[in-house]
Amino acid sequence: MPEFEHPPIARHDALAPLSRDHYGGLVQARHLIRAADGDDVARRKAIAQFVDAWDREIAEHFRDEERLLGALMDEADRRRLLDEHARLSALASEARTMRRHVDPDPSALRQLGEALEQHIRWEERHLFNRLQDRLGAARLAELQRQSARLEASRPRHVKRTP
Repeated sequence: MPEFEHPPIARHDALAPLSRDHYGGLVQARHLIRAADGDDVARRKAIAQFVDAWDREIAEHFRDEERLLGALMDEADRRRLLDEHARLSALASEARTMRRHVDPDPSALRQLGEALEQHIRWEERHLFNRLQDRLGAARLAELQRQSARLEASRPRHVKRTP
């Protein structure tokens, strides 16, 4: 079995739908970072795909996290989540403008991709683990009901099995 720098994390079912959402965000982040080293065609394609993913999934995911998890976090985590969501929203707005450029700025693509990846990694490695450890069984059960309803309401979600 291969060793991982960061082995897979056991995720409580209450947080699993939000965690599954992160896969798409990580794919977008990697495309942006790789495209920063590519030509103008690769950069335009990556920006277009990101803006589409933002409109289709990522912005909604941010709102869902804030609504479902905001009251369950300590103040420092809540502040960081909101600050990073605001920063990423601003970068997404810049990406929407950049989408019209003939040659999108490579450093802007890299900045957006790295910021998105770092944010998702923080949530997965730190925030979600703290919530799993801190929330009691009753709160996790309620969160699980809410997140399951949320996931079922989204036609884009296809539950991946391990």
